[in-house]
Amino acid sequence: MKRWPAACIAALGGLAASGCDAEITSVGAFTPVVSGASYVEAELGELTEGFTVGEDSRASGGRFIVPPGGMSSGEAPGLARARYRFEAPSGAEYVIWGRIHAPNAINNRLWFQVDGGPWTLWRISAGEIWFWDDLHDDTRYGEPLRFSLAAGAHELVLANAVDGVGLDRLYFTPEGDEPPGNDTPCDPPHSIEIGGECLPSCGALKGTECGPVACAGREALDAYDCSVCCHVEGP
Repeated sequence: MKRWPAACIAALGGLAASGCDAEITSVGAFTPVVSGASYVEAELGELTEGFTVGEDSRASGGRFIVPPGGMSSGEAPGLARARYRFEAPSGAEYVIWGRIHAPNAINNRLWFQVDGGPWTLWRISAGEIWFWDDLHDDTRYGEPLRFSLAAGAHELVLANAVDGVGLDRLYFTPEGDEPPGNDTPCDPPHSIEIGGECLPSCGALKGTECGPVACAGREALDAYDCSVCCHVEGP
């Protein structure tokens, strides 16, 4: 097994210093891929208050993390924490991606915080596969948050919101690029693969309301992320 030179590692799970070349690492170690960008295995974080490591042959290295069961916390971050300290080699606007699996539209959320900033709810697309999703504000899919990071040490913290959602690995990039690996003919989060078919989201169907009360008496649209989706004309 090869190891990174000491100068290339600032902290466990950190971004590699500029100019470091990728080498073979043990399962779970981070792997820089371009200048300033890197992958981080989720199980290498500092896990406390209930985050545990699960196993899935489809996950990177066969492992992922999952929040505690029976501890939903939708209004504020739960007590469980997954903490990742990393080093930005240069100042830039970073986009952070997570490779996730959410079994349904209920068990599909985590909280996150960068450098002690405000907590933000990260609502994730559901489906049968693992796929990449950028850190964004709640349902604002396709609008990745950009974090202005100075060169030096930084910290990403995740907290539980609901149980059942898995996180495989993270990708930090100043280029804003999407990491490869979404092996699906669908277009998450606008459509996801269930039973071998691409099912659309309520929004992709031009739905504006979700739920049996709001949609009473209106044509129901078959969406994966809404029990009853419908379109209601605005005023």
